[in-house]
Amino acid sequence: MKFSALPLLGTRRPPDAVYVELVDALFSLVPPIIVFSICLGAVGLAITARTGDVAVAVMTIAGLLVLGERILLVRRYRRATAAEPLSAACARIWEKRFMIRGAATALIIGMMGARCFMLPHASVHMLIIGLLVAFAAGVITRVAYRPRLAALNLILVALPSIIALLIHGGAVYFCLAFVMTIFLFGGFETVQHLYETFVSQLTLKLGYAGLARLDPLTGLSNRLVLNENLERMIAQASRNDLGLAIHSLDLDHFKAANDRFGHPIGDALLREVARRLSQLTRASDLLVRLGGDEFILVQTDVSTREQTLALASRILADVSATYQIEGHEIVLGTSIGIAMLTSEQLTAEDLLARADQALYQAKRAGTGFAIHTFAPQLVPAIGGLDEAQSGKTNERKSQGSR
Repeated sequence: MKFSALPLLGTRRPPDAVYVELVDALFSLVPPIIVFSICLGAVGLAITARTGDVAVAVMTIAGLLVLGERILLVRRYRRATAAEPLSAACARIWEKRFMIRGAATALIIGMMGARCFMLPHASVHMLIIGLLVAFAAGVITRVAYRPRLAALNLILVALPSIIALLIHGGAVYFCLAFVMTIFLFGGFETVQHLYETFVSQLTLKLGYAGLARLDPLTGLSNRLVLNENLERMIAQASRNDLGLAIHSLDLDHFKAANDRFGHPIGDALLREVARRLSQLTRASDLLVRLGGDEFILVQTDVSTREQTLALASRILADVSATYQIEGHEIVLGTSIGIAMLTSEQLTAEDLLARADQALYQAKRAGTGFAIHTFAPQLVPAIGGLDEAQSGKTNERKSQGSR
């Protein structure tokens, strides 16, 4: 076993998804802070009553104030992350805030320990040792998620007391300083082990969660991702006064191609469709394969109806372009039902239902795509470009069916 803090200083930051989870764990519980606050208040009060030392009383009050502010910080964090998921950039900001308050707490407790060891009262020494051990144990169990921060806190809380014990002198106090030093380096080793365990478990957890959210054939997000994110995307669009549109897609003549050329060719077709759709999707959009030949594209930051229709036209053009799969020339088509977010209070289910209704209308009318209007009647998309595209699509459908 190597008793060194150097492995902690060289710890690399994990992937963003794991890092966000680790930072979130720092803000997971308030009760430990409350329990330690009670312990600090009781020990500080007892020592002040026993010795009348003003410095101990001042440090006790300062420690309680910092701990109280840490509780408020946790509450602010929960409010901030309740509205939208924590990003890696925001996680760094919150970690710095936690680090400043955590280091301040450790320094206050460490200086309080040093002051108490300079007082000529064995009972005071006993009380402060209990407080120091309790704080160090809390750091190891609650802050090991971020090893550098944990190492800093351990050093700040232990080093002043170790120095005070050496200054105090005597065999007993030299021995106590030695024991605290051994526990300090042992704490580094424990933090390193716990951190590696946390990261390993989180990596596996997020890996399995990621697989559960991906369509195994195309690599696109699946229905679970749509269910988890659509309500949030709608709420965010409404809050920021931005538009949002749902494009519900269904491939035309895919079943015939799948039956004629076989399932391997059909799978290759679906992967190519997914690739073409992905090229039309921005980072803020969401592309999902529902199953079979059905897809959902959630278009965000929509400013005009024409912007949505333009995307639908590009989807029609790209999906309807000829596919070259293992020497076979295959032509597919697609029908698209569009539902747009309006001033109405619409849920995710409402928008998906409207997109499905529009898709049915588009397939029945053969227009390529249809948009669900405010009425909420369904009308096919109109305009010279749309009609020309629809005609081109129908022509390609005829070729594919021959």
